[in-house]
Amino acid sequence: MNALSRIGLALGLVVIGGCAARPREPQTLDAWIQSAAAPLSAGPLRLGALDEAFRRAQVVGLGEATHGQHEAFELKRRLTLHLVREHGFRCVAYEASAASVEPCDAYISGLSADRKAALDALGMLIWQVEENGALLDELREWNQRAGAGERVRFIGCDVQDGEAVVRSFGALLRRAAPERAEELERAVRELVERGERAIQLLFTGQREEFDALQADAARVAEQIDALAASTAEREQAAELLLRRRELIAVITMYATSGGRDRAMAELLLAQLRGGPSPERCVVWAHNAHVQCGPLGYIQSEELAMGGHLAAALGERYYAVGFAFGEGEFQANAQGPDGRWGFRRYRLSPAPEGSLEHALGRAREGDFALDLRSAPSAPAVTAWLDSGHGQRWFGGYRVPDDCDERTSDVSTLHPTFPRRDFDALVYMAHTRAAEPLDPARLLQTPTQTR
Repeated sequence: MNALSRIGLALGLVVIGGCAARPREPQTLDAWIQSAAAPLSAGPLRLGALDEAFRRAQVVGLGEATHGQHEAFELKRRLTLHLVREHGFRCVAYEASAASVEPCDAYISGLSADRKAALDALGMLIWQVEENGALLDELREWNQRAGAGERVRFIGCDVQDGEAVVRSFGALLRRAAPERAEELERAVRELVERGERAIQLLFTGQREEFDALQADAARVAEQIDALAASTAEREQAAELLLRRRELIAVITMYATSGGRDRAMAELLLAQLRGGPSPERCVVWAHNAHVQCGPLGYIQSEELAMGGHLAAALGERYYAVGFAFGEGEFQANAQGPDGRWGFRRYRLSPAPEGSLEHALGRAREGDFALDLRSAPSAPAVTAWLDSGHGQRWFGGYRVPDDCDERTSDVSTLHPTFPRRDFDALVYMAHTRAAEPLDPARLLQTPTQTR
């Protein structure tokens, strides 16, 4: 055997007549995962095919299987700073109401030193964890060293805080149209308050008040559009239109089961800066939002936020789904006194046949796997295009016996890897995130499995 043949065999190449041919594609799922996965060890990230995709992406969605795992938050922080440093991303969008996160942007930009106010601005209690503080701190450090064109900004892409919309409108109207501020702010507040009542009735099956409110919402929107058109300050006009979009989303998004995700995608795209080099953005949200497929977990065929982003951006949207093998997570729950706090849950190893089981069986440790570059081998294609039960949970209403309830893979909501995500992250073991206020930790329920 000549030297070239020996080198070819060592590299896994097919050697024909002393010449190295193309490497043979892995033919099994395990072989592909073993060869293609990028290890997520400490230190600088070396992500292979994911980095190639990041270079072409405008928006990267970073998911999470729960809202309460240390490893997921920490990896998302590392990935975010990797995208900022290595790929020129200059915007971070969070699953928090757009009108409420200005203190986050003020903190990372150095206009404010109030870290607590920034974390409070994320809204939900589930976000009040040390890991989110670390994200804001590191973005602040980056901005302190960065040049004017390299600084990162922070935005929200959710639409659930009506009171924040009212406050934001009031402050904006006092700047843009002080003579009409009181009148329009009153109209916005009344619309939001009526909307909250109508939505509660809608959730009980009574939609008459919700439907009747839509005409009033359209009239208020027309008034805001007219004001924006007459406003000389271009930035103020743009902000008026953005807040109008958020206001109408707060009122109308629950008309259909997928309305919130559509509103999240539209609000995100409306906030990204255009021009010859469109702004590049990292989005932090749950798997259920960043996925490209339909919202099957709520029995809806409407697309998740990621599906709308993919429809608008094509391959410039890149969705990263997260999965974990076993360990802890936390969610919000009410204690015996009715006060909300953090409750921790522990899950046993993923059941056989699940998405997580297949990933963990193929390779040890934590890793990331680009799905766009998968080989065409039938075994790999079949797995990528089939549904596999996956364990994921939201920020609250997690049953105390969640471990037992998720032990049967047939009861789990299926993830279709290639339809739903462009990449998968697998974490073998997880622990719960760290609340900013440890006094909010509730007693952990006894596990039954």
